[in-house]
This record gives sequence, structure tokens and C-alpha cells, in this order.
Amino acid sequence: MSFQPDDFIRVCTKHILNLFETHAYKGPRTYGFEYEFLPHRTIGPDTVEKMKSFLISYGCEEEPDRLMTPVGMCITFEPGGQIEYCSPTFPLRGGKTRERLLSYIEKTNRALEERFGVRYLATGYLPGRADAPLCRLEKRYRNLHERLGRTGSRGREMMKGTASVHLHVGIRNPEDLAPVYRRLVELTVNPEFAMSPTRRDIWENTDPCRSGLPELDPEVLKNSEVLLGGLIRHALGADVLGTDRPFFETERPDLEGFLDHFTTIFTDVRINLKGPSVELRTPDSMPFDIFRKKWTCFTEIMETV
Repeated sequence: MSFQPDDFIRVCTKHILNLFETHAYKGPRTYGFEYEFLPHRTIGPDTVEKMKSFLISYGCEEEPDRLMTPVGMCITFEPGGQIEYCSPTFPLRGGKTRERLLSYIEKTNRALEERFGVRYLATGYLPGRADAPLCRLEKRYRNLHERLGRTGSRGREMMKGTASVHLHVGIRNPEDLAPVYRRLVELTVNPEFAMSPTRRDIWENTDPCRSGLPELDPEVLKNSEVLLGGLIRHALGADVLGTDRPFFETERPDLEGFLDHFTTIFTDVRINLKGPSVELRTPDSMPFDIFRKKWTCFTEIMETV
């Protein structure tokens, strides 16, 4: 039987909505962040592996594709050697939690600089990194690196020369998705949360089926189930990494394969199924004092949703 997109979308939509229903935090709205930093100089995969080993000796536990810190935050390294700290989710009243996490980030970055001479910078872009060594050598990243050398003029700069802060909003129930997503889309063009012009230019010349925002009818944004179906349909039309074929043309499309493919779509606003949460991905990386002010503004806005 040939692949039936509408049937697949219904099955996938039901599965994801069930995830929201089962795993969502039912109390006050929760928040989280991913904080990326760029190395002040280019580094290679060997240096990244040495830093990972050091962090394990520093108290982190190694897990598949990440390091788990003693404070409940996970650490990953990105293709250009960027270090990314992903916080656990916590309610708005968790101001002390936020400060504890920021303190851990500061101490860890300082320790890496002292040990390896790599200073991690809270900035959105450093030029000249397109041809820097690829620091993540897994097939997923090699496929993305190859693709971004063809699909846009600045994709490899995005991979290796940019850093951002992602702001997460927890989904408390399936009906929560549409209003949260809609508000985050509005924030992508708010000067307080938008990308810098330089990073936006890079983003727009990366991979048209992965970056930016899906073109969705405004009516779609009013209903969580319909919105989710639209996002799934958009992802079905995006090429699978390692191929030049959209997902719906793969030989045996399946739910598990699609959910993995879904994580490779890095649009301005994206659903994070592990949260479950919706994340705003537009802010450039920034110093801690600016982040604190932006965090307060962001949470005040989202508390009205």
C-alpha cells in the first residue's frame, strides 16, 4: 500500500498529543533554557573529547549523547565546539534554581578555560568558522554538514559559528500547545527576542526546509490538534538527512523514524517532545546580566498565556 500522508499525520498527531497528556507537568507553568557558548578559537574533535573526559572527572555522568551534571543540567558539545547547557524545567518561583544553574555554568566554563585554554564566549556569532573542523563526527552531524554545504550559502557558519539561547515553556495539557506556540511565534519578531540581523541572514541562507518558520494558515494556530498536524505535515516535506528525499518518500516511513526526523527540523519555534515543551530559538547567546533581564521579561509574558 502506498504511503497515505493524511493517515500518517492522524496517527502521529494522536501519539504526540498522548505524550503531552501523559508526561506534561500538571502544576504551575514550568520553564527551562538551553544556553550555548562559542569557543574563542577554533578547536577540533580531539579537544572536545578531552573536555568531555575532564567534565566526567569534574563530576558529570556520561549518558548517550550528553553529560549529566550534579545540578541536574545536561551538557552537550555542538559541531563547532560550542558548549551547550540544558537546564531542567522548573516553575517560575524557582529563581534560586536559575541562579544555581548559572553559577554552575560560570564555574564550568572557567574550569575549561584554565585546563584547556578555551574561553567560551556568550555571543551569537563569530565569523570565519564555516571551514573550521567538525567537532561532532556522528553520522547525523556529518550528514547535516554535507547537506548544509549545498542547500544554502551560510549553513556551515550556522553549525559552527553561531550560538543561541533557547527559552522553553512547558506544555501542561494538549490544549496548551496552540496558545503557547502562537505567542512564541509573535516573540520571534519582537526586538527583545528576535535574532540579530547577522544571525538572521545566516539562518535564512541555511536550509529552507529546516530553518525559519513553517508557513501555516493563521486559523491553524488556534487549535492544538490542527496546529500539530500542520507541523507534522511540514516535517514530512523536509528532506531526510543523508538523502535528498522528503520523509514521505522514504522507503518505509514509520512513526519512530519520523519522530527522530522531527528533531532535525530546527525552526524558530519548535516542539520539544522530551519536555514536553515549546522552545523559542531566536535569541542570540548573551552575557548573564542580559539573560536575567530577558528571562524575567519572557516569563512575565508567558504567564499571561
